[in-house]
Amino acid sequence: MLNLLIFGGGNTCLEIINYLKDISKSSKKKFNIIGIVDPKKIDRKNIEDSTKKIKHYFNLKSVNFDKKKIFAIITLGDAAKREKCRVEIRKNGIKLFTLIHPTSYVATSSKIGQGCILAPFTLVAPKVNLEENVLVNIYASVGHHSFVGKSSVISPYATLNGQAYTGKMSFLGTNSVIMTQAKLGNHSRLSAGSILYKKTKDKCLVTGNPAAEITLKFK
Repeated sequence: MLNLLIFGGGNTCLEIINYLKDISKSSKKKFNIIGIVDPKKIDRKNIEDSTKKIKHYFNLKSVNFDKKKIFAIITLGDAAKREKCRVEIRKNGIKLFTLIHPTSYVATSSKIGQGCILAPFTLVAPKVNLEENVLVNIYASVGHHSFVGKSSVISPYATLNGQAYTGKMSFLGTNSVIMTQAKLGNHSRLSAGSILYKKTKDKCLVTGNPAAEITLKFK
């Protein structure tokens, strides 16, 4: 039995809980969800069936459990928030749980970092490097020899073609594409349906076909 602590109580939390059930059905792995950590009140109307018996913690400090004996799953779909959460988890000595859905395909030559989530029907081709805490959503694909930086989010049906690159804490919108040898910079966003053919700077919103850069201003 593996003790799990879920970070983020939104709709993705519901999806993750169901993915864990799928893993249990297809293997001998059993999970004990000891709580959901979220600073906001959880809307249990949307995810009632899966969470009504799971304790809600507003912060990690209130978790009364041996942190060395638990694993964490980050369900947040915002790249910056995923990274902030990852850092907090690491500081508290908690290990990240890597979730690979039974219907996903992962080449044996690829590297999957701790805390990555591979949703149903995802593809990770040979020689891919996914750094820690990457979320690859349903039907997304990462082509051969591609690189995805830590805490990035790849939305449903998004595609990285072979030898594509995305920097850390970046976001690929639904149905977006990074073409072969194109590069999405760190802290950048590729909007839904956009196709990137070139290398971009960091901290950019990239949109259109061909995708063009809009520099983002961070505080």
